[in-house]
Amino acid sequence: MANPARFLFDRDLAATATAEPAKEEVVYVEPTILKSEHDRLVREAEKRGFERGQAEERTKVGEEGMHVLAKEAAKLANSAAELLLRLDGELDRIEKDSVGFAFLIARRFAGHLIAREPLGEVVALISECLGPLRRAPHVVIRVCERDSETLRAHVDKIAFERGFEGRIVILGEPEIERGDCRLEWADGGLVRDRKTLEKHIEAAIRRYFAARRPAADTTGA
Repeated sequence: MANPARFLFDRDLAATATAEPAKEEVVYVEPTILKSEHDRLVREAEKRGFERGQAEERTKVGEEGMHVLAKEAAKLANSAAELLLRLDGELDRIEKDSVGFAFLIARRFAGHLIAREPLGEVVALISECLGPLRRAPHVVIRVCERDSETLRAHVDKIAFERGFEGRIVILGEPEIERGDCRLEWADGGLVRDRKTLEKHIEAAIRRYFAARRPAADTTGA
């Protein structure tokens, strides 16, 4: 039988009782994955990064594109407005030239017709007026001096056809141009004057283009 251990009074029992047990050392081991799994995760991360980069680039390019498109659209609108303004001015000039040219041709054509048939329009005017004037006591017709005698034969026939029973006086006037005439009766009269008519036409043309000019200026402004 073994001898029991002897108790020594120099031992501190309180310190021994309160002493903490020794801590075990914890060793952390880093988790590991298979290489194939690692490669897959890397590829997925790269793909997500690439897609995110593409999306950001598309957004950036889209914003820049919209800005450029807006600038180009504004430039195009300004260019179109300037072009339309120049076109309106050119069309206005062409229209003025066309109207002026047409009026010049009409005036010369009328002059040639009067030279060929100086009494054509005069006879037509007298024929139109004698019907409503059949109750007038007399009518005075003033024409170019060189055409007065030729007109008499036409007037007698017209008076008979229109039932005019009054007196018709034909006077040749040196100041009246060929193709012009003046009809006078008791309470009225009628004048055919080609030069005056041409002036009225020219004034009407000027008024027409003058009336259009403010609208064009307002549109251009």
